[in-house]
Amino acid sequence: MIIKITQTASNVRQTYDITSDAFYFSGEAGSFSRLQNITISNADTTIKGVYKVAKWVNYIPFRYFFGWENRTKIFSLYQNGERCGSLYFSKHGFLKSCYVMTLDDGKTFHCYSISKGSFDYVCIFDGEQQIALLETYLSVNDYKYTHKLYLLESHDPYGELLSFFAVYYASDQFAQRMHMSKGSVAEKSWSFSRYNHKYDASFRETHFPDENFFGKTHLFQQL
Repeated sequence: MIIKITQTASNVRQTYDITSDAFYFSGEAGSFSRLQNITISNADTTIKGVYKVAKWVNYIPFRYFFGWENRTKIFSLYQNGERCGSLYFSKHGFLKSCYVMTLDDGKTFHCYSISKGSFDYVCIFDGEQQIALLETYLSVNDYKYTHKLYLLESHDPYGELLSFFAVYYASDQFAQRMHMSKGSVAEKSWSFSRYNHKYDASFRETHFPDENFFGKTHLFQQL
């Protein structure tokens, strides 16, 4: 499954269109803070993330030197009003961090953020298996970013919840609130992480050979 997350408003609102062959959602993140509630919804389903303040010990720097994990940016997840899991940012070592989605059905996804040049990537793992790749193109108009989530067919049932993760991540990493800027910005970024090896440059080509971030591959463009 390929899911496209398009930011449709920036500045005083952070809104998103989420589209795939299986579903459509509209999304909204906090207008003033990345810690405000986040919602994606359509006619049948609403997934809401409610911010939860972490315990004060999670803000003590360098706890990881003593084997402790800092959990911050915590959101409790609700699907149609029923609690279904949580999301948080885990800092657990020197240059070691990731986002963690834990679901009430027992699934846990670890999401590793890696930047390479013109793209930001999040490699999403179920145990030792990479099951999805979230790509963000860093060149942007009016701070309205576009993201694509490539999800293996085996994990299609989690497409809606991982779409919520994409909006959560976009809100945390890319949303520009109360800006006064217009126009295009071309950026490049490189991450320094002990998880850089999690990025598999062949993942999309192997599992989605007829696609690239911008649409069909050059083979189709040449026709």
